[in-house]
Amino acid sequence: MACEGGGDVQVTMQSQGTEVAAFPVDCPVGTAGTGSVVMEAGIVRPGSFSIGVDASSQNIRWSLTVTQPE
Repeated sequence: MACEGGGDVQVTMQSQGTEVAAFPVDCPVGTAGTGSVVMEAGIVRPGSFSIGVDASSQNIRWSLTVTQPE
């Protein structure tokens, strides 16, 4: 996760309806704030998953990448 604009974002990940990761990222003005999480294999169950991003301000610009090694 990278963000900018003043405030913060809360990132959550759910796998089959169960939250498997959550972390906050500070989003400063004028520079990028970054955050990430690394999970052990098998935490995300086979099938779909969802990512939520809750920003504290509408002025925040953000970008998110999910990488799955295989």
